[in-house]
Amino acid sequence: MEARRIESSEVSQSPPSLLQYSPALILIVIAIADIQRWADPDLWGHVAFGRAMLATHHLAFRDQYSYSAPGHLWLNHEWLSELLMGAVYNLDGVIALKLLKFACCAAVVVALARGLAETDSPTTPQFAILLVAAIAIAPQMQFRPQLFSFAMLSVVLAILTKYTYRGNAPLLGLIPILWLWANLHGGFIVGLAALATFSIVRMTTDVLGGRGPWVGARLLAILGASTLVTLITPYGLGTWRAVGQAIANPHTREVINDWQPLTRSIIAMWRENHVGIAPAVLAIAMFAALAMTWMLNPRRGDLAIVAVAVVMIVAAFTAMRNLPCAVLTTVIPLSRHASPFIRGTRSYPGKWRNQIIIALAAATLVIGSGLLSRTLRAGDPRPAGAIAFMQFNHLSGNVMSDFGWGEYVIWHMAPASKVFIDGRYDTVYPPDVIDDYLTFQYGEAGAKDVLRKYHHDFILLSPNDEGALAVMASAAEWKQLYRDAACILFVRADSEAAQIPAMDIPKRETPAGYFP
Repeated sequence: MEARRIESSEVSQSPPSLLQYSPALILIVIAIADIQRWADPDLWGHVAFGRAMLATHHLAFRDQYSYSAPGHLWLNHEWLSELLMGAVYNLDGVIALKLLKFACCAAVVVALARGLAETDSPTTPQFAILLVAAIAIAPQMQFRPQLFSFAMLSVVLAILTKYTYRGNAPLLGLIPILWLWANLHGGFIVGLAALATFSIVRMTTDVLGGRGPWVGARLLAILGASTLVTLITPYGLGTWRAVGQAIANPHTREVINDWQPLTRSIIAMWRENHVGIAPAVLAIAMFAALAMTWMLNPRRGDLAIVAVAVVMIVAAFTAMRNLPCAVLTTVIPLSRHASPFIRGTRSYPGKWRNQIIIALAAATLVIGSGLLSRTLRAGDPRPAGAIAFMQFNHLSGNVMSDFGWGEYVIWHMAPASKVFIDGRYDTVYPPDVIDDYLTFQYGEAGAKDVLRKYHHDFILLSPNDEGALAVMASAAEWKQLYRDAACILFVRADSEAAQIPAMDIPKRETPAGYFP
């Protein structure tokens, strides 16, 4: 079927490709996308859960790590990502995890480069836009299952781009891609949203342009099949339920910073660290550039691709965690619409020596940034001192910790110790447990009731948990057992552990946080 004969004629038969023009420049972009590395709060859990699957040879459908919801249904939509993360960690520890992250970054960049080649824009704007995108997404390219979503989205975009500008592409390949994506991470909903937007806009423009609904109907049929295969997971409809709970949970934006609106996140980053907002500002500049170049040059035969970018940009302003997806979907239409205003070359670089020099620079950047180092710092302070204190004194039990530390505690203390809550909160914990945690965490009315409602043996807090610390200051039945600059550990005053001499560690002696 000649789906887009008119639009296909607008582009050359041999599009300029960065992958051919300068593979070494692609290496530079990959190195920049991968340059920031720190341990996400949930990394300890992702690797631990993956290793547990490998050790037991089966998935855990019921929670075994908490005392607030023991045996509760666990809808682990990230199970395959965690299995991969556990497997590579077993293979070669931190270095293997870093190489996995590098591979995901490479998949993102290469897929986008393939898509950019289809836009027929010169290689100069291709490289410039790809480089800016790499800088913008680098802070979000961390050791978490979202990496696989970014890679999958980039592949989907490459296929849709080829179909838009060439009139043919392996569209049926989208079906197994969405199936794999649904087993890797709940972000598959982004892929379906992109495909749905593309299909609906394409059908609408085809009908209005007198080309008929047949191409759009085919796309919608593929969308339907792609949606159905997302049910082929160990959890079936439970996968969709987990994603729906994450989106609809009213507490999500209170508990997880990534779910806060983009403008609020930028303001918070500005107050904390002015340098940290630069990638977000670059992303917004890309969005503005797309809007401007599209208005100046709207008739480029790619309204469906532009519409996908618009949907993702709106999603990014709704929640910061969607920013990388918005950047990725902006890259291709921005290159297409900006190319008439940017001079560039379609020729190939003359000497192979130039490629070697650029490749050596990329390798220096990659190695110098710590790709092959066996250390991985934590993104935020971890309760390393308190956990070491508990282990030294053979203490174990039910630990109510700061939300972001739950999976750190699981890694170091399970199975002897259980947690009250951790980063799996949408996939494991019922709403009343989440409500109780937030009541205590923010020191709201009823916070002391939460202390009595559950059998906590230890309370582990950050010095920044002001509400919870205020509650503990007036709770005579609890005693401070350990304190350093990163964490404070409380124990029941009538327990055996309370007889251990309390420790107060100076800031300069507070243990640094590293994975694991």
